Amino acid sequence: MAENTIDEPITVQVRFAPGDVVHPVAFTWRQRTRYLAGLGRQWTEPVEGGEWRCFLAQTASGDTVELRWNRQSNEWRLQRAWWRAAQA
Repeated sequence: MAENTIDEPITVQVRFAPGDVVHPVAFTWRQRTRYLAGLGRQWTEPVEGGEWRCFLAQTASGDTVELRWNRQSNEWRLQRAWWRAAQA
């Protein structure tokens, strides 16, 4: 699987847990919803005026994706992906 830099806006379905914890459960990109089977590493990256919360996740179909969330603007982005098969 090759790394693909995407950096496009997405819509994300999230579950909120106690302690202000955010768990993405699915995202829609290019009019297709992809469900997440699990979350891996999480980290933050500072940007001017705030920070991005980054999530490495695996989709139900076995793809690996990096999702980013800017809490200040509530913007979600699909930053990178490692597709198992060609994506449209």
